[in-house]
Amino acid sequence: MFSPAPLRAAGLLSLSVFVSACSGQASESNSDPVTAISPDELTLLLQQPDVTLIDARSPDAFNGWVFDDGTLQLQQQGGHIPEAELFSARWIERKLDDTDRAWMRTGADKDDLVIIYGNGQGQANTVAEWLISEQKLEAENLRILAGGFPAWSEDSGKADFLPGFRTLVPPQYVGAALTADPDTVVVQIGWDGGKGKDYREEHIPGALYWDDLEFEYPPIYEASPVEDIRASLARLGIDKDDSVVVYSTESIGAARGAAIMKYAGVDDVVMLNGGIDRWKAAGLPLESGWNTPEPVKTFGVTGAGDNSVIINIDEAKILRQQPDSALVSIRAWNEFTGQVSGYNYFEKRGRIPGALWGHAGDSSWDMNHYHNPDHTMRNYHQIAEFWSEWNIRPEMQLSFYCGNGWRASEAWWYAQAMGYEKSTIYSSGWMRWREDENPVASGELTREQALEEWKQLESALL
Repeated sequence: MFSPAPLRAAGLLSLSVFVSACSGQASESNSDPVTAISPDELTLLLQQPDVTLIDARSPDAFNGWVFDDGTLQLQQQGGHIPEAELFSARWIERKLDDTDRAWMRTGADKDDLVIIYGNGQGQANTVAEWLISEQKLEAENLRILAGGFPAWSEDSGKADFLPGFRTLVPPQYVGAALTADPDTVVVQIGWDGGKGKDYREEHIPGALYWDDLEFEYPPIYEASPVEDIRASLARLGIDKDDSVVVYSTESIGAARGAAIMKYAGVDDVVMLNGGIDRWKAAGLPLESGWNTPEPVKTFGVTGAGDNSVIINIDEAKILRQQPDSALVSIRAWNEFTGQVSGYNYFEKRGRIPGALWGHAGDSSWDMNHYHNPDHTMRNYHQIAEFWSEWNIRPEMQLSFYCGNGWRASEAWWYAQAMGYEKSTIYSSGWMRWREDENPVASGELTREQALEEWKQLESALL
């Protein structure tokens, strides 16, 4: 258990603020004192055992985006205090599902000293109040960083940040990007046979609609030939040199569409972190109806698609024969072990032998292992941690797969942002692997057994 005695002896624990049990604001008269500390005191405390540091700001600020009085600063880079865990006050304010699970993911023990910071004091107060009222933490085990992240940044130091944070953008980015470059294209990805029902009801003003049947085809929804994809993008008014912001109602749809665009040759593609629900939560405007695109004459590039983004089944087989390489299954555990297929239109179960489990969620549509309560990207340190447990490392040649590429695309997008630069998507996934009568495996297994299976396969192939 953490003991603050050495710091008290040094005269470093002195100032207290009061957290209201109902308002989340600092108070002169309420009964729960929470000590405020300086950046210097924070530095000393972080050298002690059993201390958890909490960043109460938005996931975007944690990743690296800078907001000045609520205005996004496109050219600046921020981040978070090293060793901080993300737990946003906004999740509490919005009363989101999975907030309790997000707190558990921080790894904080009830006896830890918990230090909280925000942009100022309000966000930290909100989290402190929630921890006292909902998690039954003692106020004496909480600290708030006076002045928040700006005070720490001015006083000390170098922030940690998601290396590719600029590929995963906050809602405020869209307006800022359109102001900076009026030719920026905003695209909503959908998958209802081209009807665009959700899009017609509400979408980001000016956004275009791109249905999945424009870039993949049944029965197992593999990516279309790359020239067909390029022709579809040209009809949408997009060429290889455009800047594109992609979003959807579900992040796997946005990631699938964004990855397909990059595979076709659009270099400047970013994804809205948290999708349209996050846009709405920010109170930003919506419109209804249909925006008709103005086609371009040519997409601007021909030839094979970019195999640093998507590889085919033959390339996936070759990758499995390379040292320090692996296919990574982005499927629910019961899909990975062959208990269910995961799809109502594809019954065959199992996994690719030697695949490593990269986590996913609870179903073929769910990616909650990768998501915060607001469906933004989870703390990337935590993703790296559960990947590392399965020997999935940034220096390896990796190719993510799922059933047919959707969940794999989201994992790949995050991997690229995290600096796993050698990763690709085996887009045709389990379905094509199984349809072509390749070797399969199934059955419950431990992590150690799965790693041994991978090592034996790698050794045999070499």
